[in-house]
Amino acid sequence: MTMNKVFAKLRRGGKENYTQIRFCFTFAMILIATFTSIIGNSAVKNVLPQGGDSIKQVYMIFGIATIGCLIFTLYAGGLFLRYKSKEIGVFLALGTPRKKLAKALYGDLFSVIAKGIFIGAVAGSILAFVILKSFQLLFTVGIESVSIVSIGGIAVYLLFGCVVGCGLFMLASKFMRKVNIMDIINEERKSEGIQKELTVRYLLIGIASLILGLLTIGVIVPTITRLSGRILGVWTNVFFLFVIWGMYRIFVYAISIHKRGRNPQKYYKNIIAYSMLKFSGRSIVKNMLVITLLIICSLFACLYTPTKYLTEQRLIKANPIDFSFSYLQDANPIDEKTIYELADESGVEITDYHEIEFIRLLGSGVNRDNVDSKGNLIEKYEKQLYYYSFMSASQYEQATGNKVDIKAGHYKMLTNETTYENIYNRYGDLDYVENTDSNTDMPIKYDGTVDGNGLVDKDGFQALSRFVISDHDYEELKKELPANMLICNVIFNVKDIDASYPFALKLYKKFCESASANMLHLTYYDEYQEEVAIRNDEYYGYEEAIEVNAEHPEEFPDWKYSPSFKILEMKNGFISFAVFYLLFIVVTIICFAAVGVISYTRSLQVAVSNKNVFDDVHKLGANEKYLSRTLKGLIKNIYILPTIIAGGAMLIWYPLTLWQNDGRLTVGEVRIIIIEIALCAFGGVYQYILYRKSVQGAKRCLGLTRKVNERTKSECVTKKCF
Repeated sequence: MTMNKVFAKLRRGGKENYTQIRFCFTFAMILIATFTSIIGNSAVKNVLPQGGDSIKQVYMIFGIATIGCLIFTLYAGGLFLRYKSKEIGVFLALGTPRKKLAKALYGDLFSVIAKGIFIGAVAGSILAFVILKSFQLLFTVGIESVSIVSIGGIAVYLLFGCVVGCGLFMLASKFMRKVNIMDIINEERKSEGIQKELTVRYLLIGIASLILGLLTIGVIVPTITRLSGRILGVWTNVFFLFVIWGMYRIFVYAISIHKRGRNPQKYYKNIIAYSMLKFSGRSIVKNMLVITLLIICSLFACLYTPTKYLTEQRLIKANPIDFSFSYLQDANPIDEKTIYELADESGVEITDYHEIEFIRLLGSGVNRDNVDSKGNLIEKYEKQLYYYSFMSASQYEQATGNKVDIKAGHYKMLTNETTYENIYNRYGDLDYVENTDSNTDMPIKYDGTVDGNGLVDKDGFQALSRFVISDHDYEELKKELPANMLICNVIFNVKDIDASYPFALKLYKKFCESASANMLHLTYYDEYQEEVAIRNDEYYGYEEAIEVNAEHPEEFPDWKYSPSFKILEMKNGFISFAVFYLLFIVVTIICFAAVGVISYTRSLQVAVSNKNVFDDVHKLGANEKYLSRTLKGLIKNIYILPTIIAGGAMLIWYPLTLWQNDGRLTVGEVRIIIIEIALCAFGGVYQYILYRKSVQGAKRCLGLTRKVNERTKSECVTKKCF
């Protein structure tokens, strides 16, 4: 009989152990195949904004997903090899050559990997297709051209499968090099106890390190940056190590130290469980730390997209202008008559229609784009920096209904809720303006801000800044300006915003078709900065022209003149949010799956490694109730403390992250915190369910049920535990 046939018989006799490695690997491959197929599908590419931070966020999500899958797959592989160690040891004792055993073991692993990759590719592609088709049926716009196979996604998936497969083969190779008969004999006798003499001081240092790390990342570093104007650099990430180190010390103390305290009876009832935990302390602490980090990643993945979406939707709904778009006067403009005709065709009633003229002038500012060798922000005043947009005081009053008093030679800056000062941007940087066509210039003084909600574009700084000046200054500075230096900003409302979606689609298409070549630039493009780059023979990052898709407003292009239609932003924003959240949910599933695999297998492993102790205590007269309580005390530490630490860390760190963005917590961010609390509660319920399942599985392994006979007790360790 060949060694391969012998291993085949062993596979049939140990199906449970092979089932685990197959399930973990195949499950990981299905998740990654689904994720890559969704990302690579043309339906998703049409929804995700192109050329911005969104793609980077998707790559970040994918990185977290792959790490999560890699962790629980390799962990399952390690447990599989631990199970195989006894078989390998027996064969070695019988004189079987190590190379022959290694070849058979590699064959087993190759079979698991090949089948997992094939099943994952097929199941993942089908699952991705079903998910996107469901989106297509759910959302009548935005999700189109769903394909069942994504070539790019499959290529990335196969690369990941090869990486994980190589990792499993490396584990197997390392295992075969070090395995020997004595290792097998002593495998179940190995102790991973913590030898340190610990005091309360050890715990307090851990708690202090955890809190200090969270506060430093969330409060101290952002505050120093704002007050000093100095970017502290990537070295501040070292404080994340303080968080991890603090968690480690807390776990070590919790596992190692148990005192009688005020309730000695409780201590003596659980003394056996405490002792077993201490003797397996190091490996349990490592697992608890990994579980905690994975739970934190899961909660963050659940929170990021709702935070972004709710914040954006709150700002959109607070905008008093339903429709707003700007175009240069050299474009083929959409006149008022055309707009009203499109509205009549769609049964929409327009109200509060205004056309506002802005003039574009070259102005001064402070360049804060660079830092010195010490990390200090370099502030360089430049008399000519950007082309800014200016409107007259009378036009502002007519458009907003708000009275404004501006003296000649002064200006007020238009701001909204997203326009706030930080280390890079200040309100009063402008002190000089120039009409380069008429050679008219003048000094100008900052005179505060005015409400520009609905008139401000994006964050309202740098080349996007808009200002209000006196009527006299406006007329003087406007002289001889060409058409490409004049902007018409059309704003209006509609009587029924919910019924205006068809009209918005038509208007968006008409606007895109009428845009001139001078308008097809990225959001932060500026003509003067491009001229400076050309003079200095340098590359200008915003020089490339963009293409806008008139048929797909849901693409949200990074476009300087992208129109703001409230109904499109609300509906298409939800489509973008849903796709993003789908990707993050995949990451959440992966992380929680890793938590489940690691927690469950560690629970059973701890129970099995202490089987002799349970048998001895049973022979001394302990009943099933006592043994069950001891088992629960042994397992619950693997679940309770990581869940509490992970939830507590997120409840401290995430609100601080929201606060540090602008130094305040808005109503929308408070709602996010409430969602965070609910998600933490969900994580706790998930962990409790896993705990109950783990206890039941451990009981089967130890035979702690009245229905299990003595023969089952002796066989379950090798057949039903892993």
